[in-house]
Amino acid sequence: MILGNKKKVIGKEERELKESIVDGFEIRARIKGDKKDLFDELSKLTFLEIAERNEGLIVINVESRDIRKKPYLFSVTYFDRDKIKVLYSCVAGMSPKKRRLDILSYFLNVLTLVGDTYVVDEKEIYQLLQNAIKDMSEYVTLDYERMYAEHDSLKNEVQTLKKQTATLRESNELLSRENYGLKTRLEEYKLKLEKYESVSDEVLAVRLQEWISEHSGEIDITEFSRVYEVPESRIEEMLNKLVMKGFLESRD
Repeated sequence: MILGNKKKVIGKEERELKESIVDGFEIRARIKGDKKDLFDELSKLTFLEIAERNEGLIVINVESRDIRKKPYLFSVTYFDRDKIKVLYSCVAGMSPKKRRLDILSYFLNVLTLVGDTYVVDEKEIYQLLQNAIKDMSEYVTLDYERMYAEHDSLKNEVQTLKKQTATLRESNELLSRENYGLKTRLEEYKLKLEKYESVSDEVLAVRLQEWISEHSGEIDITEFSRVYEVPESRIEEMLNKLVMKGFLESRD
């Protein structure tokens, strides 16, 4: 019996889907009418692919495909005369419990749609819901534990950063004080240098000659430097000039 041509499932595609399925569940159920009524009800969901089989109908819901256009996330539901079987994919990195909850939500919506053509054992539904609640509780608990662990880790990182910030602040204050001290000393050196450079060569030459004359022809360079605040190197340089020009004589 041909039910319709709204959706078509190729045998090869169905085999590929079965090979990729990793989990599933089934419940006892009984069809009240015929497959045509069931097909008409399921066809209201335009995203489903529906095909006929000897035992009933097969419904494929492809949620996403990979770059090669092959089914990536999907579920396959078998509506048989005495049971309903659901198989679905769960890819790496995805929570199996969360995936099962999503599939169960989809499955219950489909059951609501076919309620007039399928009789489902209520005990089976209760069992599914009980397991779903258990999975949900474990999933939420694990999620909370993961978030708490991340929070605890971040809290430790914040404490470490605070300590590092305090250490850097202390170091910065120390460097600021040292920098201020160096700046003060630099200003003092500049003042001294300006004072040294304020004595011209002519004045320095006269003072040197006067000093030598007043000290019996001798000069203590260190003492002269202290008194007139002139660098010893400059004093020696000027003495050499005076000797070369004949204003002074060097004693052996």
